[in-house]
Amino acid sequence: MFNDLRILAIVPARAGSKGLPGKNFRILADKPLVQFSLEAGMQSSFIDDVVLTSNCGNCIDIAKNLGATVPFIRPEHLSSDDVLSFDVIKHTLAHLASIGKTYDMFVLLEPTSPLRDAQDVDKAITALVNSKKKSLVSVCRSEDQHPNFMFQIDGDGSLLTWSGNKFLPLRRQDVSPAYFLDGSLYISNVEVYLAKQTFCHEETLAYIMPKWKSFEIDDFTDFVCVEALFKQRDKLIKDSKVYD
Repeated sequence: MFNDLRILAIVPARAGSKGLPGKNFRILADKPLVQFSLEAGMQSSFIDDVVLTSNCGNCIDIAKNLGATVPFIRPEHLSSDDVLSFDVIKHTLAHLASIGKTYDMFVLLEPTSPLRDAQDVDKAITALVNSKKKSLVSVCRSEDQHPNFMFQIDGDGSLLTWSGNKFLPLRRQDVSPAYFLDGSLYISNVEVYLAKQTFCHEETLAYIMPKWKSFEIDDFTDFVCVEALFKQRDKLIKDSKVYD
């Protein structure tokens, strides 16, 4: 609880990943992937309950062994790869409400962002509540993949600038900062999220994550990169504190 607000953490972990089979329970730095998100919620100073929504037996067992709540097995019609996050979240909130558990705010902690931790969660919750805004998303500054450095390819294979501008030599220092949603944190007032069906709107606060924490695991290449980052995690944390 924070400022008398009841806060829920939702960890979504369906079975059947196509990009990396068995992704959510794949072992990373001696832990199954889903465990990092469950622990980020459970170790938070402000989150009241951590709930797993899943149809994956392995993930359900992991969550129960850690002491997280698994109030249901996610229905199959909400477990395909084309189901909207909104529908999964709405189902979770509705089920909890039906058994008398209601919340003012919730945090979505996707297993694909294992480098985000409880400290990030608490800093983001504090920032959102203090801002008086209704939603927060984590972002990371775009560097080499800044929109000004992006291109399209037309029908005959010719290179076109993404923006339609002339080809001009640019340095990173010369372009306005751009940010992308890195997937680490999504937080919202419950009523506002259910009404707007999105985290991103006119009352959304940006929470900037460092580049090294912003890697998402969607395929084996991502997994190898994050695995390498974990081996240097202590140094990365130390360097981050120096430059904060």
